[in-house]
Amino acid sequence: MATLLQEILTNNHEFLANNKCTKEISKYPQKKFALLTCMDTRLVELISKALGIHRGDAKIIQNAGTSLIGEMGETVKSLLLTIYVFDIKEIFIVGHYDCGVALTSSKDILHNMRSRGVSEQQLKLIEKDFQVWLDPYTDPAKNVLTVIKKLKANPFIPNDIPIHGLIIDPHTGKLDLLADGYKET
Repeated sequence: MATLLQEILTNNHEFLANNKCTKEISKYPQKKFALLTCMDTRLVELISKALGIHRGDAKIIQNAGTSLIGEMGETVKSLLLTIYVFDIKEIFIVGHYDCGVALTSSKDILHNMRSRGVSEQQLKLIEKDFQVWLDPYTDPAKNVLTVIKKLKANPFIPNDIPIHGLIIDPHTGKLDLLADGYKET
């Protein structure tokens, strides 16, 4: 019986045999933008096709729920890196309808962690973090606008970087504009 790891390694071997990547691609994004989006499995390939981007076009940051927690959390640090090291000129925040994060709560995840053997002592250490992160998130479109507001208020994000907000249908790829970084929508 093949394991998933074996399957992935076999796929990689076949990929390498059939796809000669001879073109050098820069680590600097050719379209000069960063994309913050969700880690939802339905967005794999779909979001690139829906936005018309290809390998080497953009810096892509994915996390659960297109989240932005804290002024200097890992997502913000990644965005700052894209601005100050990789010279991006625009930021796109793309949430999606039917987001799983909007359908869960801190109680749900803590319950599941407890049932998998995480001790009460350990859960107490993270309970507040999960409440702050998950419980306010109930509407993906509202979340995109909240993320934009937080980024615009961040003193380390230059004012000349437009921050656009969109939401994508994870079934069709249709994009709805929520905020145009150049003008109010």
